Amino acid sequence: VRSRVKDPEHLIDKIIRKIIREKKNKPDYTVDINNYKNEITDLIGIRVLHLYKDQAVSIDKFIRELWNLKEKCTINYREGDYAKEEEHKDNELFNFKVHPAGYRSWHYLISTKATKHLHIAEIQVRTIFEEGWSEIDHQLRYPNDTNNAQLTKQLLVLNRIAGSADEMATSIRELKLNTGKLEAENLKKQNAIDELKTQLEEVLKDYKVEKADKEKLQSKVQKLESSLTFTIPSKQQQEFMVIGSGKIRNGLNLNLFAGPGPLVVEHDKNGIFDTKKYLEGYTHPALKKDDTPPSISIKNRK
Repeated sequence: VRSRVKDPEHLIDKIIRKIIREKKNKPDYTVDINNYKNEITDLIGIRVLHLYKDQAVSIDKFIRELWNLKEKCTINYREGDYAKEEEHKDNELFNFKVHPAGYRSWHYLISTKATKHLHIAEIQVRTIFEEGWSEIDHQLRYPNDTNNAQLTKQLLVLNRIAGSADEMATSIRELKLNTGKLEAENLKKQNAIDELKTQLEEVLKDYKVEKADKEKLQSKVQKLESSLTFTIPSKQQQEFMVIGSGKIRNGLNLNLFAGPGPLVVEHDKNGIFDTKKYLEGYTHPALKKDDTPPSISIKNRK
């Protein structure tokens, strides 16, 4: 969590820009010493950074439980982040806004009264990759070079890379969760097989069993044992798992990622939030606080 109070020079710059913009529709609009605290809503700025995109869901719940929102949360996203059928629609909790520069962030306006005076603060929530791109864009382009076509074009390329990095980070975490669960299941089955083999050896000692029958039983145990092996995705699959269900989200060429099918991840089984459902008003029944896969002991594995 980072915070700042707006620099006076930046404040004057913003007031001038806002007056010019608002006077087009409201000729009498003005900002002065009496109303600037209400007209400029980011005098106090708070930034919340997180690692994985779906963690915004739990941060959203936290903010709503602590403060009253002055308006609906706005979720800024880049055109191409979602396929047409996946695009979110405005609802009672969120406004969804396609940002022309590719800016991605969840924005809240809260009111708080720590002293006798009511203060408005802006909270921005985004991933560390989104923050990295935003800081570079803000330093190199905003606010005085927004019409520089070449600069804008290059920053949009960087924006696509940042978006892909976010997708990849989520995909890697899901792979780790899936692998941990599979290893835990395999370990449990392996212990059961080891116990079965011990019992089988004892039975074979106590009773005369024909060689063919013995080999048949041992073959069944071996088949059961071999069924434990799960396939780790190939290097190519791991590199390009970012395509998820086969759709490119960040405007990247689908042919660039052609190759074996991606690893399919069942979000609900892993306890990972389905952010789309949440944004449509769905609340996950159990907020999972720790999504780290269980530690696996493999001391006795053969």
